[in-house]
Amino acid sequence: MTVLAGILASAHLGPATAEEIISELRLGVLAQDIPVLAGQKEHGADSNAELLFVSPVRATWTSDVAPELRWLLTPRPDVGIDANTSGYTSQAYLGLVWTATPFQHLFNPNDSLFVSIGFGPAFNNGHIASSSPDHKSLGSNVLFHGTLEVGYRINQRYDVGLYFEHSSNAGLARHNEGLDNAGIRFGVRF
Repeated sequence: MTVLAGILASAHLGPATAEEIISELRLGVLAQDIPVLAGQKEHGADSNAELLFVSPVRATWTSDVAPELRWLLTPRPDVGIDANTSGYTSQAYLGLVWTATPFQHLFNPNDSLFVSIGFGPAFNNGHIASSSPDHKSLGSNVLFHGTLEVGYRINQRYDVGLYFEHSSNAGLARHNEGLDNAGIRFGVRF
């Protein structure tokens, strides 16, 4: 029994607190369907909310990796939603987010610049094939969802970032107009 108790204690398999599960909450406003990779058809603003969870990869597992490369091995699961305020496509998404902090201690001991990239599926309520000039033909209600965020971590708790996301079916369906959204988000770390 003592050996089993020692294994369980070292694995931290007891009840988890919120801080051990949730890493960060990010809230923002995005411009819908900005004309980056295709023409703009949909309009309005999206309210964006995203929960980032603590990486399932323990720090002890990556302790032998160079500190500047550890971010590659410690993705954080995420779940989020873009709710369009003008009746166009809204989407919910999940996936993994990798975050690097290439510059630290810029203006104070706790600030840094960060870059996050993410990937996973997105589930939307948009049109698969649209004949309307103001709705995208997305080809599917399940799309690939890629993200890029560049931001400033004000201190250990708060950050602000410029966020871009692209959702498309990667040419796997007959229609593939894709959806590009961009905006600003504010984060609170736990």
